[in-house]
Amino acid sequence: MGLKLRGDNPSVFVTYGWCRSSYAVLRSLGRKGLTVHVGDASPAAMSRFSRYAASFSRLPDFFVEPERYIDCLLEALKKTGAEILLACHEDVGLVSRYRERFPEHIRMAVPAWESYQAAEDKLRLMEIASQYGCPVPRTYAAAEGELEKLSKELAFPVVLKTRIGNSAKGVAIAHHAEELKEKYRFLADTYHLAGERLPFLQEFLPGRAAGVCAVYDHGRPLAFFAEEYLRCKEPGRFGTSTLRRTLEEPALVESGRRVLDGLKWHGPVHLDFIQDAEGVYRLIELNPRPWGAMALAIYAGVDFPWLWYRLAAGENLTFTDIKPAKIMCRWILGDFLALSNRLRNGLWGEAAQILRWHSGCYHDDFTWTDPFPFFAQNLDYLVKYIKAGGRMNPVTKNMVR
Repeated sequence: MGLKLRGDNPSVFVTYGWCRSSYAVLRSLGRKGLTVHVGDASPAAMSRFSRYAASFSRLPDFFVEPERYIDCLLEALKKTGAEILLACHEDVGLVSRYRERFPEHIRMAVPAWESYQAAEDKLRLMEIASQYGCPVPRTYAAAEGELEKLSKELAFPVVLKTRIGNSAKGVAIAHHAEELKEKYRFLADTYHLAGERLPFLQEFLPGRAAGVCAVYDHGRPLAFFAEEYLRCKEPGRFGTSTLRRTLEEPALVESGRRVLDGLKWHGPVHLDFIQDAEGVYRLIELNPRPWGAMALAIYAGVDFPWLWYRLAAGENLTFTDIKPAKIMCRWILGDFLALSNRLRNGLWGEAAQILRWHSGCYHDDFTWTDPFPFFAQNLDYLVKYIKAGGRMNPVTKNMVR
């Protein structure tokens, strides 16, 4: 499919190696015989222990030390000789912002800094998506003094969000007016938000949750894939998905396309949608980077990492209309966290559903041919869980803002 593999294909450096999305990228490219180097802040990063990792470089936490991260990343690229850089998390934004610091021979496919800024800001994204004809939830940017008035007009429950965050960090649900005030103040105090950065409100959407995955070449789509979230770490499809399946929903993909075309996107991207009471999918956020559930698309036949690599390498690509296989994919560790959550909250029926076996289901984080990353992932999560004082979704400084 496209670029022919030769012995002289440029080697690649994959960042954020502790995460299963990076592992999906590593595994896809490594199985094709490419030389793939890995970097991460954690010495127990799962990708480090993959049979497909040519080397591992310890990097700083880019949320905490962004400029030092770029310095160390440049040094790692020089040391490994990698020519293709695939930044696999929010460091996409850093790489885009400091693009001029990278030597000309380092090739990448990241969005323009202006596009990235617009996409990661959840409030600003709602305005942009509406302009391009993509349905969004009713959204309110409100100062704390306006909450009492709004609480008389809103239908509860109401969703509160910080403008920037990931994996449901900086998100809360209020079921009545008093809880709205409490959680608004909690988010503002916890993440030191003020002025224009204060939390905003959105209507609660009760329907099915789904995602649109894509890779773009300077505003031109190269591939799409849609998925439905069957289960998440938190009850009610809240938080990161742990079980999902292929979804055929052309109208949903078209909504996502309007936004990405308008942003003139470049590189991989993922959009989250939830249905309203009438069944209309409404955009709730955009992940301007590789997404955690990327393994589902790869197993279904849409190899986003391979397309991304070829795009970064400079290949002239055309739109790939692939009919994906109808499959399911599960994040094993994520389901364990979801099970723990249900048991703690006495949700015995939902807990029993997590233990249900799905024949033919694939997995984000385990394969028999490359088993060690799975065990490293579990150890890494355990260490982070202990350091975070028992929180299952720990927040790094500057991650939510």
